[in-house]
Amino acid sequence: MRRSLALLCALALSAFAAALPAGATANIDMDDNLARAAATDVVVFNVLKVRPISRGEVATCRVFGRAIRAERGARFKPRQSVRLTVPCADQGAEASDATPKWIDRQALLRSAHGRAFLGRNGVLIAYELYDLN
Repeated sequence: MRRSLALLCALALSAFAAALPAGATANIDMDDNLARAAATDVVVFNVLKVRPISRGEVATCRVFGRAIRAERGARFKPRQSVRLTVPCADQGAEASDATPKWIDRQALLRSAHGRAFLGRNGVLIAYELYDLN
């Protein structure tokens, strides 16, 4: 029962996100697990380069990578280029209630791999790092 309720919420969120104009983002306060469940595409990739594209304690970073595998969806194939815009921040910056939550900029720069959860319109809704160097 609980699992089907979570799936129903994820489907409703996905439908809501799909109804937004292309490139638009919703200011939705949602649980990170719900955001991950709502992802239409999940890609695991090698991080090749990280470039901050805005300044400040909380900013935006561009992540360039190469897909290892698609865990969900058909947007990515192995060895395909991956380009993401990821919220990033200096260590110690105030926590964010936004989705996706920002990533520690220094950890992002050190990361070798990432997993991105994308909405139907290709916009990042959750991100995780692993295998830090």
